[in-house]
Amino acid sequence: MAEMRKAFVSAVIIVAFTACSDGVTGVKTITGDWELRTVNGSSLPFTVSSSGSNKTEILDDVISFYEGFTFSETVHLRVTLNGQQSTVTNTETGAFSVFGTSVTLTGNSGALARRGLIEGNTMTLAENGQISAYKK
Repeated sequence: MAEMRKAFVSAVIIVAFTACSDGVTGVKTITGDWELRTVNGSSLPFTVSSSGSNKTEILDDVISFYEGFTFSETVHLRVTLNGQQSTVTNTETGAFSVFGTSVTLTGNSGALARRGLIEGNTMTLAENGQISAYKK
């Protein structure tokens, strides 16, 4: 039930942003590196999950958009298990599409597409009940 509520809130936010925007974003406008600044309004590092002394935190995340409608993403995580810390690097590549100020990222890994909005030098992605804000 909580997951459905999070998905609904994310969808409402995206619809609200889309309805309020009349700008047009082109491929050349969004090409380049977009760096994660906040998740749900909190700065990094952001704790994704925790249980006792175990936790996973996002240290940084950069999405690079390229001409030709492709992207790559590199995320660095700090994973703490029983007090032992390690850094994990996750990468994803895929394709993106743009419609007005809306952007959709479809990764090659087969994960669900991510959707968001780009306004000026800010991109907001809503996924799994989290709102991630990136700056170019």
